[in-house]
Amino acid sequence: MARPQRRSLSERNAAAIAGDADDKRPSDRGEAPPKTPRSATATSAAEAEDPATPAPPASEEPTRRSSVYLTESDLRDVRSAYIVDFDHRPGSPGSFGLWAAGAIGELAALNVQQRQAVRDDLGAAGPAANRSQQLLVPDDVATAVSDAMRQDRLAGFVDRSRSVFYSYALRWQARQAMKRAGLQELPEPPARLPRLDLR
Repeated sequence: MARPQRRSLSERNAAAIAGDADDKRPSDRGEAPPKTPRSATATSAAEAEDPATPAPPASEEPTRRSSVYLTESDLRDVRSAYIVDFDHRPGSPGSFGLWAAGAIGELAALNVQQRQAVRDDLGAAGPAANRSQQLLVPDDVATAVSDAMRQDRLAGFVDRSRSVFYSYALRWQARQAMKRAGLQELPEPPARLPRLDLR
């Protein structure tokens, strides 16, 4: 009997970000169907893209391990947005890790005023932002974030850490995903995020 094909490093990285053990196949994950939708804010002052705009190409560059702290509610929205975008945004990646990296890269690509509009619209995550999500951020995205944070500092806008920048990026993309899909609420995500682009 032939041995199962070994997954690539990028697939194992994506599975690790989604919280899967390295030795589990996607078919073993017991994906749960989305539960009843819950409420989320439907408006944003910083609409930086057309709903039909495809996702930027996912980066497969070398990565840096990092983490972002979110509230329980924001973490659910972010995980749900990854699945919603895969179904409603052309070119959206089928792994949570690449989706998150794309969200971070998109915020970094805005200009200083646009990024500040995103911050003003979302507000600070607050003291309840104690849920940690591990990320593998590609080097090119991390470099873009460094440049964006430097531009923001020169303009007088200072994030306390990369984690804060990542938090704004993920929360912003959750709202954008909801708008792209024409939803007023994001559905409850499954307990274990699936890899969506497996053939």
